[in-house]
Amino acid sequence: MRNPEAAVVLHQLTKHGSPIPDRSRLVDFQPLDPSNRPAPFKRFPRLETRPLPADIGGTGIAATDVLSGRAKSPPSQFDGTVLARLLFFSAGVTRTAVGGRSYFRAAMSAGNLHPVELYVTCGDLPGVDAGVHHFTPREFGLTALRSGDRRRALAVRAAEPAVATAPCTLVLTGIPWRTAWKYGERGYRHLYWDVGTLLANLLAVAEAHGLPARVVLGFADSEVARLVGVDAVEEFPLALVVLGSAEEPAAARGPERIEPLDVEVAPLSPRPLTFPLITEAQEAGALRDREAVVAWRAAAGRGGEPTSPIDVPETAERLSIEEVILRRGSTRVMRRVAGPAELLRWGMAVASRPLPGDFAPGEANVLEHCLSVHAVADVEPGTYRWQAGRLEPGRRGDFREATQQLCLNQPLGGDSAYTTFHCSDLDSLLETLGSRGYRVAQLEAGVVAGRLALAAFTLGYGATGLTFFDDEVSRFFATPAACMLVTSVGVPAYRSTPGGMPRAAAELAGFDRIMERLSRQLHGAGR
Repeated sequence: MRNPEAAVVLHQLTKHGSPIPDRSRLVDFQPLDPSNRPAPFKRFPRLETRPLPADIGGTGIAATDVLSGRAKSPPSQFDGTVLARLLFFSAGVTRTAVGGRSYFRAAMSAGNLHPVELYVTCGDLPGVDAGVHHFTPREFGLTALRSGDRRRALAVRAAEPAVATAPCTLVLTGIPWRTAWKYGERGYRHLYWDVGTLLANLLAVAEAHGLPARVVLGFADSEVARLVGVDAVEEFPLALVVLGSAEEPAAARGPERIEPLDVEVAPLSPRPLTFPLITEAQEAGALRDREAVVAWRAAAGRGGEPTSPIDVPETAERLSIEEVILRRGSTRVMRRVAGPAELLRWGMAVASRPLPGDFAPGEANVLEHCLSVHAVADVEPGTYRWQAGRLEPGRRGDFREATQQLCLNQPLGGDSAYTTFHCSDLDSLLETLGSRGYRVAQLEAGVVAGRLALAAFTLGYGATGLTFFDDEVSRFFATPAACMLVTSVGVPAYRSTPGGMPRAAAELAGFDRIMERLSRQLHGAGR
């Protein structure tokens, strides 16, 4: 597992703007083939889906307090309604468009392809039976895959005793073909970006409930895959999230062997493709058993440590975290006007809060954040680094056009108030954590991007994730670190339609017009 070569090869061969040293390693296929488009939802045709409660309400806790680490909520009883709320505000369908044929979820996703699936492993909860369940976002329900309490089996595979006593642990998996259909092998990165943006929402809503939540990236991959009934190639585990405090009795002792699941799954597309490079990168980082998990976690350290709460912006509207999640949408067009100082300073402070997890390598920072500031009150235009909770200045000047170029010449890169490039020193990280460290860097970049978006929409502004020319970013900011993801933050040119609640998604009547306007911009006719 510690050999990082496969992750390095995938990273090198999927760079934008660089010559591909060995194109024979990449699958030759037609991206975006409409006749072979993957289904947006996983289905089990012969299994019943039990609906979750649609009347889930919300906590009412202000997003500013949650994102700043100042929420003072008493712990909630973990029941079916709380579970439904966590699932909906992280992965539920909130909007539809184009006659109901396009679905938009609560969290950001590259290309709106949503390759992440959620499985619930729980003991008996009020309203939900003990077992392993698949979350169905469109119907908003749970499909039971295994009956009985399997928390202890999962705890053993994760070397994480808390899993056996916490009321619920989510298993987040990725379906590579669903994103590789558009992005090819680079879609491997998107799996972890997307699980990160989903986690940004999930952790925020859990914090609003006063529920402990911990992200676990150390687990025996093939065994966790077997538990939720996936093959570890066409679908594989990405992360676990332990939810709630250990107040329940531990899961009963039973046979540790996990029998294979024999359930029918609807075809993903007429001719699904697999990508050997993705399979190799994932398998190279795999942990085989509990002992390997313990060793990897020892190298990783204890994960993010709590920090002091962040000051809440005085001018921010007191929207609840659920209202902000429903308001959020990937901003497609921005205006070149200035944003307030808190859009940058509070937004970056919120985004870079340590994650509750098992994967921070010692005292090292997994990410560094390089910024191109274009129009922010009280901040000179130029390049900066966000370090230790403050801005460190670099070069002064107007770099809008350069930043747009870095972002594959997408106007959002330069039209923003500021654009942040989330980077990681991969050499150091992979030396410590092996190929699995690549997962850590991509996932944390997704969490930061998701938090930046929540912070921006809390303040009434907008944000979106962008792709980029890899090596050009490192050269522009004079850093040996490699860019993982880019987030553009600024003033939207339109107001997003708020999302709807479970089984009542809002319809985006003007979505086609916005996409047409974006297309004109991309072809040089938008300004």
